[in-house]
Amino acid sequence: MTLTPNQFRRAADITSPGELRDGQWRTFEPPAPVERVLRGVRHRLRPGLTFTPYANPTPCNAHCSFCSEELLRTDASRLSAKTVIGDQARYFRGLARAWKELEGFPMGLSLSGLEATSHPQWLLTLLELVRTHDALFPWRVLYTNGSGLAADERLIPALHAARFDRVELSRCHFDEAINHRVMRFDHGVAIRRREVFEETVRRVLATGPGLKLVCILNQQAVRSLDDVERYLDDASRLGVKQVVFRSLSELGELYVENRETRWIGQHRVSTRELLEAVMPDSTPRAGWTFEGMTAGYYYSNEVYRRGDVEVVFEAASYVAHADGVQQGVLQKLVFHSTGDLCGDWVPNAQVVGNYFE
Repeated sequence: MTLTPNQFRRAADITSPGELRDGQWRTFEPPAPVERVLRGVRHRLRPGLTFTPYANPTPCNAHCSFCSEELLRTDASRLSAKTVIGDQARYFRGLARAWKELEGFPMGLSLSGLEATSHPQWLLTLLELVRTHDALFPWRVLYTNGSGLAADERLIPALHAARFDRVELSRCHFDEAINHRVMRFDHGVAIRRREVFEETVRRVLATGPGLKLVCILNQQAVRSLDDVERYLDDASRLGVKQVVFRSLSELGELYVENRETRWIGQHRVSTRELLEAVMPDSTPRAGWTFEGMTAGYYYSNEVYRRGDVEVVFEAASYVAHADGVQQGVLQKLVFHSTGDLCGDWVPNAQVVGNYFE
């Protein structure tokens, strides 16, 4: 069985979900690429790719143990995380040039990197630019630790006005002490406190775009099915309707050994083991309903419902991601602080061209 891009295969069509649990991306059928001239060079782009204006207006205000932005791939010469945006006016002029050249090629807007909300004015300026290129981004997602949403009351309404589909808000555990072992917010960042986090969730649900809570599975926080169900109980009590439990990505031999790679290796939780506890055969655990599966070129999802909450278990492979970007097709686009547009998170890989003057 194969899964086509963005296809949701419903439970009724799946006889043996366990057969697909070891990396659904290996069954992913890529769409035919689209040719596009960018910076005078012809490139092949994957339809439905996402565009990321790499969010690093400031150094990050948390120091998550699993931070992918601190992972240095062996073919990289530097990290985008270490080069914050200096001249913001120049940055936004370059970004506008890139979007102008991509007009007519609809993409998803995936706002991530470091912490996009850590500099509220930077985010507000970006959202205004998004609104001037409305047709380019049929779907829009912000990935955030929520710190700026808690601190600046302008941001949630601005995201709603810019037609963001959802905020993916990271929290490894509702208990603030357990969460802080993993996410490690800077001193004085209010959302590290449970009551501030929960109030921010309520505000997004009341006045903002859609909300999905993101829990990175790890041995220091949520690691068992009992942990998962307690997390879901807390989320449901707040009115949250979507939660994703995301595994720490498979790294293979692609990255230079450092503190983050060692932590990931020591604290990874098996998504497959959790899924086999939820649905060991064709019958899910009491209180759970199996809804289906989907996959992309480097990730796979198994979707359930528990009570009124949609629950997604997601596995991902940076090895599959690296394989994908080596196929001669741009799988995503990342606009870095240097003005370089790349087909990769690595700032010196898959370079399309520079959009600064």
